[in-house]
Amino acid sequence: MPDKAVKILLTTSILFAAFVGLLWASMQEGTQYYLEVEEVMADPASWDGKPLQVHGYAANVMRRPKTLDYRFEIADSVEGRTHVLNAVYSGIVPDTFDNHAEVVATGRLDGDTLYIDADGIMAKCPSKYEERPAVAGDYVSGTGSAGN
Repeated sequence: MPDKAVKILLTTSILFAAFVGLLWASMQEGTQYYLEVEEVMADPASWDGKPLQVHGYAANVMRRPKTLDYRFEIADSVEGRTHVLNAVYSGIVPDTFDNHAEVVATGRLDGDTLYIDADGIMAKCPSKYEERPAVAGDYVSGTGSAGN
C-alpha cells in the first residue's frame, strides 16, 4: 500500500474510534429507562440508583402542610393496585396531579422508593383529554361542509 493510503486509513480509523467513544460516553450518562410500575417492582434491586421514568397512577397523595413536599404511591392501575411504588417529590406539581391521575415520574430508585427529580412529574386527567362524542348537527371534519 502506498503511504498516502495508509495515512488515510489510519486517520479514518482514529476518527471513527473517537466518534464511537464519544457516542458511547454520552449515551452512558443520558440513558434513562421508561418502565411500568410492575416492571420496576418485579426486580427493584436491578434498577437501584439508575435514572428511570416510571408510568403509573397516583394514589394516597399526601402533602406536608405549608411545604411543597409530597409523598405518594405510583400504582400499576387505578383499580387493581397489585404493584405499588413509593414516591417522594419536592416541588410544584401539575394542576392535574391528584389521586387516580395518570403520571410519568422521572427520578432515581433507592430501595423501594422513587426519589423524583425537580420538575420530574407529568400528569394527566383522562376525562379532560378524551374525545367528546359526536352529536347530531356537529361539524364533520374532512367534508368541507357544515353538517348538512
